[in-house]
Amino acid sequence: MMATNAETPDQLLTIVRSHGWSLEGVHISELGDPAPSEASHDLADYTLFPEAEVEVGETLRHLFKEVERLKPTLLVLDTISSLRVLAPTPAFHRRQLKRIRDQMTAQGCTTIVLDEASMTEKDLRSQTLADGIIELKQVDCDYGADRRRLRVRKLRGCRYFSGAHDFSIITGGLVVYPRLVAQSFTNVKIGAVLQSGVEQIDALMGGGLPHGSSTLIVGPAGIGKSTISSLFVMAAAKRGEKSCMLLFDESIETHVARDEGLGLEMTGAREAGLVRLHHLDPAELSVGQIADLLIRQVEEDDVKLVVIDTLNGYLQSAMDEPAVLLHIRELVTYLGRRQVATFLTLTQHGIFGPEIEAPVDLSFLADNVILLRFFEMSGAIHKALSVVKKRSGRHESTIREIMLGPGRITVSKPLESFSGVLTGTPVYRPLSTTIATSRTVSRCC
Repeated sequence: MMATNAETPDQLLTIVRSHGWSLEGVHISELGDPAPSEASHDLADYTLFPEAEVEVGETLRHLFKEVERLKPTLLVLDTISSLRVLAPTPAFHRRQLKRIRDQMTAQGCTTIVLDEASMTEKDLRSQTLADGIIELKQVDCDYGADRRRLRVRKLRGCRYFSGAHDFSIITGGLVVYPRLVAQSFTNVKIGAVLQSGVEQIDALMGGGLPHGSSTLIVGPAGIGKSTISSLFVMAAAKRGEKSCMLLFDESIETHVARDEGLGLEMTGAREAGLVRLHHLDPAELSVGQIADLLIRQVEEDDVKLVVIDTLNGYLQSAMDEPAVLLHIRELVTYLGRRQVATFLTLTQHGIFGPEIEAPVDLSFLADNVILLRFFEMSGAIHKALSVVKKRSGRHESTIREIMLGPGRITVSKPLESFSGVLTGTPVYRPLSTTIATSRTVSRCC
């Protein structure tokens, strides 16, 4: 049974039909003024009691009469805001709500009460009567879709998942995206070492990266961060492992075309179901929706490698979140507990020199950090590749040049004869000269 004063029965029917539902077995009663024939006396002739008290009393008597007649197992009151407006005092409003609760409990009827009130002190006194409180909130964003959040404030005698959970309204009802808690997922068995398929890159990384580790690829725009992550994706596909790539900054078509131009068979891997590409709009998605997408990929589709390209785009989805780093930490921790290799690309501002910086420092969250830098040599722009961090195991401390061309990805030997490569303006120093200088210093000492 639904008792409403917010919408008319016709309006409710329109809403129900838009979701493809049916009102069969649901009785709708207007929670408003009773018909004149049901009133005990004319409302205009009140003299002894305040008009509001009598009006609320008549409304509740009408409601209780319908409940007694229909004997429903579930009652929805939409909404009780009108009762609050009519109540002369907060104490009177609380007594009426207690009367509804006691009457429905005696009838064995579960009651859901909808309220539009804010969490003020006056409302808190009434909310102590409820066994459970679910709060729905709409968060306004400066740009893009508004966010909706659900929070369970109270649930007597039951455990519940606290905190704010994103949700969306779709055709057919609500979809709730529970807040991600990495510790609620069990650890799985550690897998084999993950390699890129390029011998020189794997040598830089000490033979490869462990499954379940997180790798941050940092560098300016256009230097090859997405390409390196695609190398690991294609290497996983050759082993028969599934990968998922979340693309925030470029379309799927552009990403596939670039990989194919470099000789990576991305189209074939997609057709075989080994690579899932998702282009995400940060203006339309919340962090809860992104986390839910990844969880379903891992738990239902057995994905073993995840790429978030780029973190800059992910941060745009959470720009109104004060605890965005906690969201990223939980996501990375969850993927690690499920032994999923994670690659995060982060675009730095600037091209050359000491002014290059990232929008946020997330290197402390990653197990491994790959650094890419442009440098100038012989009147041309080159690209340097190095590994600056690896938590588990050894890695090279050298710097190599990476060259991307039609149908090929080439990585050089270590640039041992150059210094200042990461500054963007390296100086050529022949290895023999360096050794001689070193020996001369030794004799002088």
